[in-house]
Amino acid sequence: MVIHRWSGLATMAFLAIAAITGCILCFAKPLDRALNRDLFTVETVQAADLPPVEVVSAFQKSWPDLQVTSFPLRVAPGETIPVGVSAAAGAEPPGYNQVFLDPADGQVIGTRATGPGWERRQIVEGIAEFHFTLLAGDPGRWLMGVVALVWFISNFVGFYLTFPKRKPFFRQWKRIWKFRLSSPFPRQMLDLHRASGLWLFIGIAALASTSVGLNFFGEFYEPAVTRMAPLKYRLFDQPEPFPQGTRPSLDYADAVRLAREQAASEGLAWKPATALYNSGYNIYGVTFTNDGLLNYRALGPIYLYFDAASGEFAHRVDPYVDSAGLVMIRVLYPLHSGQVAGWPTIALVFLLGLVTLVHAVTGFYIWWKKRKVRRAPRLHATSAAP
Repeated sequence: MVIHRWSGLATMAFLAIAAITGCILCFAKPLDRALNRDLFTVETVQAADLPPVEVVSAFQKSWPDLQVTSFPLRVAPGETIPVGVSAAAGAEPPGYNQVFLDPADGQVIGTRATGPGWERRQIVEGIAEFHFTLLAGDPGRWLMGVVALVWFISNFVGFYLTFPKRKPFFRQWKRIWKFRLSSPFPRQMLDLHRASGLWLFIGIAALASTSVGLNFFGEFYEPAVTRMAPLKYRLFDQPEPFPQGTRPSLDYADAVRLAREQAASEGLAWKPATALYNSGYNIYGVTFTNDGLLNYRALGPIYLYFDAASGEFAHRVDPYVDSAGLVMIRVLYPLHSGQVAGWPTIALVFLLGLVTLVHAVTGFYIWWKKRKVRRAPRLHATSAAP
């Protein structure tokens, strides 16, 4: 009881912050699009929009001081093409890193610099960074990692505390799983705290454990799982051949064509979803998903990489054929965000966030009420003393 009480009090405020921001982030993409409708949509929908790869290739040729780093290969009618950009090798930074193109003629609709902030252009990423690090960089990330670890342990302690002391065990324990509106308010708070924790124990434990893995990913999680199950395909552990960046010889149209050919030769039925470029390794990448839209269902997308100078196949990231180490790496984000099975699991993660907030509030209320009871004999003894 002491462990559960004080671990809960120590982490209560941080868990409330994580719960509120996590619930908001369940709707991160729709929220970003709603707040920045002028960037993500076009007023008039053309009957025959150009394929995004053609629009982006033309944009790249017209803006030689910019290097396109990523873009989707499919957009819905009425939507712009969001394009990630950076300074081309040897060029000055542009002051923004995202450009939105009209799919009809390739005209620039708008730009923005992504990153955490509280303006409408950056607020969604600001909420995400606040959720992850409290906007305090690595110290904040480590703090939230410790909070997640304490939360994980406290969940198991709380589960143990629901075990009844009297027999018969299961008849007594069955009462703990129930919530009754007819009970007095203090009892309702206790029932809500215990019953919700029991019914959603597995989900909350998964949310807490994936939080630990994400917060201590580079320091502990990734080295541990890859040591236990080394990856079959490795590239990004090697030093970058072009740390100052370079300019690709091939264009995105070549990369997408090569990716389609490689996928066909392997019998991969998934569709190209996004294209990207890494200047440090001078490679193009194309992601493949089940529906041609970037998503993180199951273990997420498959990546195929090609040398941007020769067009040779360079690397693959495919958790469906790689070792268990990559599976354990790639399952973290889909599980934590709820995207592992689409909207049903996103809704479940939203519910888990609400319940975590309820646990913080009801836990504080239970502690406060019991504290008054515990202090009463001491206060009485003090007042009665000569």
